[in-house]
Amino acid sequence: MIAKKLLLVSVLFLSAIARGETFNLVTENFPPFNMGEEDHKYEHKADAISGINVDIVKELFKRSGYDYRMKLRNWNYAYNFAQRKEFRGVFGTTLTDARKPLFKWVGPLAKNDWVFFARNDTTIKINSVEDAKPYLIGCYKDDSRAQFLKNNGFNASELEDDSLNPKRLQQRQVDLWISSTASGYYYAKLAGVSDIKPIFTIRDTSLYLAMNKDTPDEHIEHLNKVLDKMRTEGYLDKVYSNYK
Repeated sequence: MIAKKLLLVSVLFLSAIARGETFNLVTENFPPFNMGEEDHKYEHKADAISGINVDIVKELFKRSGYDYRMKLRNWNYAYNFAQRKEFRGVFGTTLTDARKPLFKWVGPLAKNDWVFFARNDTTIKINSVEDAKPYLIGCYKDDSRAQFLKNNGFNASELEDDSLNPKRLQQRQVDLWISSTASGYYYAKLAGVSDIKPIFTIRDTSLYLAMNKDTPDEHIEHLNKVLDKMRTEGYLDKVYSNYK
């Protein structure tokens, strides 16, 4: 019985390749996880896109044997693009309760955290996430962290370009900035800002490839099996270490 199931999955997988199915993958500019190699906000060729998630996804599709296209666009475009047609996907997407039924999930690809950054000279004390409610918090528009703030009664100040938030924080236009440790320091360095620091970790999260929910299950299962093997081999840890 098990042998028959394995044979059926193999037949379906090979037939998908024979039909020439192409996965259309979109990601956002979110260094060091996804980024244009020339620091462009938009890229239309996979060779011009790099980062932790990108390197993992490229290797995943190479090993899986699936053809794919990859583009770098803004988050709002990428997120909505993936929901409109089968074989479309958006990464790295945080898996939340609200998003779970909207996609089929491949991952996790990488770990990510949510932190509040403040100025080095801050007098703000955050012992629990609720302590941040009196403050104006800079965030990236339509990101899962921005959604969290708005859904839970925080004072969110959204921008479509997260790289502007370190300067806003430094110049006291916002009291706090919600980001990740890796991305926060990356954007701060890019902006020439060195006098900010993370002061509170809200949660640790994982980033996924979110595939359109009409994409056949056998392809999602195959991608997850290949990814599990990559993780066991230590490939994901190796990629992460390349960007430290």
